[in-house]
Amino acid sequence: MPRLSSSCPNTDPQRTARHGVARARKQAMRGRGLVGALAILVAFTTTASDASAQALNYPSLQIPSASTRDYTGAIAGGDGTTLLFQWREGWTDRRHLQLDLGIADRKGNESLLLVIGGAFGQELLRANADQPLDLLLTGGVGMSFGDGVSLLRIPVGVSIGHTFDLENGMSLTPYVHPRASIDVCSNCSNRSDSQSEVSLNFDLGLNFQVSRQFAVRAAAAFSGSDLAGDDDSFAVGFVWTPKPLVKTR
Repeated sequence: MPRLSSSCPNTDPQRTARHGVARARKQAMRGRGLVGALAILVAFTTTASDASAQALNYPSLQIPSASTRDYTGAIAGGDGTTLLFQWREGWTDRRHLQLDLGIADRKGNESLLLVIGGAFGQELLRANADQPLDLLLTGGVGMSFGDGVSLLRIPVGVSIGHTFDLENGMSLTPYVHPRASIDVCSNCSNRSDSQSEVSLNFDLGLNFQVSRQFAVRAAAAFSGSDLAGDDDSFAVGFVWTPKPLVKTR
């Protein structure tokens, strides 16, 4: 009976060595590619986190009617937490001025931002038997600054909504507040120069009038700004109107 050889005829020490070298080169190339991809990912993530933590965006909490006088205390969440105070003062029966003051605690940053702004509201339409909507023209200037970062926003928009009367003097007012804004930011995204853009933003809100003097207002803000923070935010505010200045519809 013929004796079988224990060695494989395809076995070649030189060929095996060449295959081993080629395999090692492929693994090294894959390793370098993986390291490069990880480096790019880390750099991108760091840049994105730095950029998103530079400024802020919060709802306007503006219903579609002018105020005689009201005081609003609110808390907003999104890219951090913002404590906000708003004071609206009637100028005429269909126009008011507004002051905003707040402090923002941003995610990933130990420094606080001071928020200050001024605005106006002018009634364009009031709901009547012919049309159901209230329209309020809005405009203003707002600033937030701290830790070397400063942001200037100049928004113009229209608040649109309708009030549904309930029993015992209560009412519900759903509204939407679209606005365009000129945004100018200094020292944003790790850059020392100023950057500017025009952004589109809007709020979806609901005002629950508990009594003639007290209301609860909630709104979500959807931001289209890269400088003022592209994170959506949500706010809940408590509104008080002095009794002698309560407006009747």
